[in-house]
Amino acid sequence: MTVLERIKDHRMIGILRGYDTEDALKIAGALVDTGFTVIEVALNSPNAKATVRAIKEEFGDGIVLGAGTVLNTEDADDCISAGAEFLLSPVYSKEVLDFSCDRDVLYIPGCYTPTEIYNAHKAGAGMIKVFPAGGLGAGYIKDVLAPMNELVLLPTGGVTPGNINEFLDAGAAALGISSALVPKGKVDRSLLEDVRGRAIKFREALSHNED
Repeated sequence: MTVLERIKDHRMIGILRGYDTEDALKIAGALVDTGFTVIEVALNSPNAKATVRAIKEEFGDGIVLGAGTVLNTEDADDCISAGAEFLLSPVYSKEVLDFSCDRDVLYIPGCYTPTEIYNAHKAGAGMIKVFPAGGLGAGYIKDVLAPMNELVLLPTGGVTPGNINEFLDAGAAALGISSALVPKGKVDRSLLEDVRGRAIKFREALSHNED
């Protein structure tokens, strides 16, 4: 399976933002324990590129690892070298898209309006992050896809176990999930158990969608 196919099959990307390498490794381990295996490390985190490398070395092919908040080609190059298998951004950069395509790495740009989404798609983006999606809701995804059902959309922001199936039923290919999966706080046994519990709730919500 390609990286894109694995993301679509998993239907969720868990976003780690704001944690240093040691804590991010612990959180990634808690996610993997539950079978949650598509993970993004946001670059606006301490030592983020080192974290990408450490997580990939620890979990190898058992996960699909991405780097997020990638805003330029220098960061894209560094993250790919560190082991990132896909790149994400809150915005669309033609330069990063071309750079990633040249290296056969999936780049998921962030777009908001139908025009932005369509232009990124036409430029070659294999998946597009609809961001921020929390205030838009699943109805927006359905409306965008109605005339352009070839789009592959990743709504990100505001996704919970309670609404994830609304987005999927509206046509989303997968969802980006941050604080609803990994809450802020000291990374101790209690928080890691909380992360495991939240991951299980998301996976249970998806299993109900399959019934």
